[in-house]
Amino acid sequence: MFSFILKILYFILTFVFFYLAKIITRFPWFKKMPPIILSSIIIIFLLKWLNISFEEYNSGAKYITFLLGPATIALAYPLIKNKEILLQNKRAIYFGFIFATFIAILSAAFLGKIFHTKFSVLLSMLPKSVTTPIAVEISKTIGGIPELTACAVIFTGILGAIFGRRILKICGIKNDIAIGLSVGASSHVMGTSSLAERKEYRQVAISTVALTIVAILTAILAPILIKLYHYLATALEI
Repeated sequence: MFSFILKILYFILTFVFFYLAKIITRFPWFKKMPPIILSSIIIIFLLKWLNISFEEYNSGAKYITFLLGPATIALAYPLIKNKEILLQNKRAIYFGFIFATFIAILSAAFLGKIFHTKFSVLLSMLPKSVTTPIAVEISKTIGGIPELTACAVIFTGILGAIFGRRILKICGIKNDIAIGLSVGASSHVMGTSSLAERKEYRQVAISTVALTIVAILTAILAPILIKLYHYLATALEI
């Protein structure tokens, strides 16, 4: 009974810390810090201070991770509201999906090779631009390390949420479709959420489609590219 109460407590406290972080980020000094980062820091500090293991804490908090799937599906709502925009710009959008998927996979592989990364770590990095539930499954399929993949996905999402719009602004990109596609394809749900917080609903619609299609294309293309890599490596050795 006591164990069950602790699980409920960890589950509730995770939400409490997140909303506490949202309140703190309203202050000027913390305004640019995403609530997910601040709440994570608070939780890590408390777990260390109270000497609570991650396994014990995650026994209750893991149910929040389960909600990532339904949360991703819920992003389809702005997609339905703005489907006319998608139909009007379908050629540019679909080409952007394919290009973004190849860049996301190849850039991770390229950087991995430059830094002489272990192959298992490299495989874990490939789905970094895909939303967590799907990225973890892709990582399992191609032989990556799911936990490392989850970390890479979160880190990528945070970078996209913080700097995505700023980089596009510096590049002079103001078109809603281009912004939504870029943010969704590169920083998945976290980037899309940053657009939703700004109430940029047209951008959210495109971003939602981008993160969904890029996830599907990554799941299809990543295993094919890995097999091609093994084939070429073997052929060159011969």
